[in-house]
Amino acid sequence: MMQQLMNINNRMREYGSRFLRGLSWLYNEAVLQRENTEQIRVIDFRCRLISGTGGDYFADRTDSANPAAARGAQGERAFFRMLDDAGIRCAVSVSGQNPGMKLDKHVLPARECSNDEMADVQKRYPGRFMGVAGIDASDEMHNSLKELERSSGMGLKAAFIEPGRAPLYVPNLADRRLYPVYELARDLDMTLIPQTSGLYGGKNIDYAHPRWIDQVSEDFPDLRIVCGHGCYPYFRELIVVCRRRSNIWMSPDIYMFAAGGNEVRDAVNRGEIADSFIFGSAYPAYPDLKKFFRAFMNLGWKKDVVEKILYRNALRAMSVENDDVFLENFFSSGTGQ
Repeated sequence: MMQQLMNINNRMREYGSRFLRGLSWLYNEAVLQRENTEQIRVIDFRCRLISGTGGDYFADRTDSANPAAARGAQGERAFFRMLDDAGIRCAVSVSGQNPGMKLDKHVLPARECSNDEMADVQKRYPGRFMGVAGIDASDEMHNSLKELERSSGMGLKAAFIEPGRAPLYVPNLADRRLYPVYELARDLDMTLIPQTSGLYGGKNIDYAHPRWIDQVSEDFPDLRIVCGHGCYPYFRELIVVCRRRSNIWMSPDIYMFAAGGNEVRDAVNRGEIADSFIFGSAYPAYPDLKKFFRAFMNLGWKKDVVEKILYRNALRAMSVENDDVFLENFFSSGTGQ
């Protein structure tokens, strides 16, 4: 009996030693990952500069949990200080213009963001800020084609559309009424960022199905397309589409923490879509940028995909991988303050 107790005690000691060694390994890996991340530049592909009435869209939504925080860091100085504190080098400000939508009990207000302001901030903060032209595909707030061309002339390299909302309510992104916008964006060498959320993208959930983006890619193979919100909840289907199409990227942003996000991570880590995934936070939809980025980095990414998903894929999607001015400022050590 005594010998049995001694054997059990020895086993417990060995298990305890193994456990402590395991904790030490995990700690060292976490420190190494943090140090490596601190040395890597980060592009947040959905991080909105909020100024003027721009914060009203997030604060006035019926699903906003914290209206005050949802208004975001007001003004440029506060915005860039927040980026520096979170470890984000460059923000892609995906700001829109559309009349909004009512869906059951959910009220999505109109977006009214200035493309002139986006271009102005981008000019003054090269490598730290990429403005995105908000284009109302319904032509209610402006002539979409004229505004798209004007925005390109101001230096904006991407356009954001939400055609599933009022007043077009297109049933899907392959609706032929949108093709003139796609054609012009391609001709202007602008990246297209369509709203692809199944939750609030349009009147029907099928609006967000990747089959429609697949069709658009077939018809416009030279048009770069970044699926904002990652066609949630159709993550599996978008993974397949990204493997089929080299001009499509997925950026699930805040939906990485929804059902199916783990499958996206696994597909990235396996290398299936390592070149097609782009980090984004959806700020200020989730108002604590620093906390969001830390949570994202703790999802379990393999080391060999980190640079790709944090900035390399974004550079290609925005076609700035050979832009000397952008790259010089992006990789410099200066701040945006």
